[in-house]
Amino acid sequence: MVKTIVVACFVLLLAIPALAQSDDYPKIQTSLGYANLSFPDLNTGSTGHHSGFSNSTGFNLTRTLGLENYMGIYSVGSGSTLIADFFGGKATYRSKVSPYALAGIGVGYFSISNQFVYGSTSSFATRYGAGIDVPINDTMYWKVEYSRMNFHVNFNPASTGSWTGGNNIQAGIVFTLTQ
Repeated sequence: MVKTIVVACFVLLLAIPALAQSDDYPKIQTSLGYANLSFPDLNTGSTGHHSGFSNSTGFNLTRTLGLENYMGIYSVGSGSTLIADFFGGKATYRSKVSPYALAGIGVGYFSISNQFVYGSTSSFATRYGAGIDVPINDTMYWKVEYSRMNFHVNFNPASTGSWTGGNNIQAGIVFTLTQ
């Protein structure tokens, strides 16, 4: 009887690595990349495409669901900057290439500094979109993402406030920190 229990425990110990491989997905990932936001220029008011730097850090809770923090820094006109930070959820379909959908809430911090005006304001913000991760090797992916970012900010002093949004296209490299 004791020999049977010892053999059964030994077989179970050998099976644990095989069971763990079925849940083989990246636990923590971060990405660095380029972002382009279609948004009004803070100096002229006309909509333009604004370049920026983006960073996403994700914590995958399961194979398909995770949490993500997105941070982007954009130049939105001469001497004007937007720093955006969003926290939300991400749903990924893991396959050879991994498409995903995301949504989150956050804050946008706008600052303007030129020869005529100096000031800053922050606003509530939302973000939703989709993207795809294409593997480069076991720990790196190429990422392309489209998202819609909306900010509850008042650029017109005559109005009481409104939502201003823009399309954000992001591309970059994803690094897997833990598997």
